[in-house]
Amino acid sequence: MVLQTTSQKLSRRANSENTPPSASVTGSKSKVRNGIQAAASRRRRARATGGPSHPRYAVAQAKHKSTSRSPASINVEMPRASPSDVEMADATSAINMTSVSLPRYLSRPPFRAVPKEAIAAVTPELASTPLKYIHDGLECLGPHMLEVLAGVKAELVSNVLPTELSVVVNDISCDMPTHMLAVYAHQAPANAKRRVTLFPTHNVILATHCANLPILEKSTPTPPESAGESITIPVVPLCIPAPGVFPHLSTFLYTKRIDHLLATILPCPAPAALYMGDPNSESVRSQLQQFASKLATMAPAHVLLARIMLVNGLWRNACALGIADEKLWCAMDVAWEVLIHAIAISTGKQHLL
Repeated sequence: MVLQTTSQKLSRRANSENTPPSASVTGSKSKVRNGIQAAASRRRRARATGGPSHPRYAVAQAKHKSTSRSPASINVEMPRASPSDVEMADATSAINMTSVSLPRYLSRPPFRAVPKEAIAAVTPELASTPLKYIHDGLECLGPHMLEVLAGVKAELVSNVLPTELSVVVNDISCDMPTHMLAVYAHQAPANAKRRVTLFPTHNVILATHCANLPILEKSTPTPPESAGESITIPVVPLCIPAPGVFPHLSTFLYTKRIDHLLATILPCPAPAALYMGDPNSESVRSQLQQFASKLATMAPAHVLLARIMLVNGLWRNACALGIADEKLWCAMDVAWEVLIHAIAISTGKQHLL
């Protein structure tokens, strides 16, 4: 079992027996309310002018999917590589080939609204506030809340998952983490201990984005008087399809930066037009093809496959948690479209798209 912040890479892991506890969840403080009030008008102006995070791509892409004549999936022959060959620097020549079937588009589950009861449970003062208004404020506060999480340190005294945990907080500039998520996969390898990774988080982020999570109870940890002191927060087990991709998803819910998410998924930064412009325009389609061709020449096919499987894990987690955030789906649509084109080019299957 290991502690990770959402801004860290999953470079260190340990195994632990998973004993899901029954734990309460802590609440948010007044900075959330103040941040929401201060940020909402600015965010509305940005959306009205089509600002740098304007998710027009997702809306147009959804319409495009409904009328597309493309096949439901494409089958390609891919070089087989070891699981460790994820980073481009580690790429090696393949020995065997394997057939891979990839869905042409990422499907969306039926929409489910975030329960108002879930928000009221963790932030009663926001119970009657429109969700979009809350999201606008959190988008302003989120990066500062994420910085606090990056400074959280914790140590476990046993291999049994506790119901609460004492953590050291080295940054007190914004809201304290309210609880610790114990993230684990649906299935564990045979004859192996279940791997659990700990992530500090804020319950207001979860309650306002994840429609499929149980209602989180309100609880208030005593904030430290100075940096470097400890607070005690509940531990909440969270079972998701792809735990290894959880840091990407969690970080995005705090920052709402499409460009930053794509930078962690793709081998190089994507042109902004791919997530800002109309995907049906000639200009955007041309840029997508050029960018996909660039990726096909700079990354081996099995590396592109590893990247598209990362997107698949992100998508499965979003579906499981019930996250309908348009910017997140915009980013996933862009990454999938780019990578599936790059793989088709790399394997000579462009005619299938």
